[in-house]
Amino acid sequence: MGWQLILSFSTTISALLIATFLMAAIFYRRYKVFQYNRQRYLAGPTHIEHSRCKCHCCLWEEKHRR
Repeated sequence: MGWQLILSFSTTISALLIATFLMAAIFYRRYKVFQYNRQRYLAGPTHIEHSRCKCHCCLWEEKHRR
């Protein structure tokens, strides 16, 4: 019975460690994606090559061009 107990504990502990690392990797990935999306949101809309573009840079250039 001793070797069965050791085998079951080693299998259980290794499975728990793998599950813990997997969950940590998933949450870390979700955090990185959240940070990336947040930075994109804070940066504002991207500039497009259009005569009516209203991004911050185009509005600033138009204001100071006059």
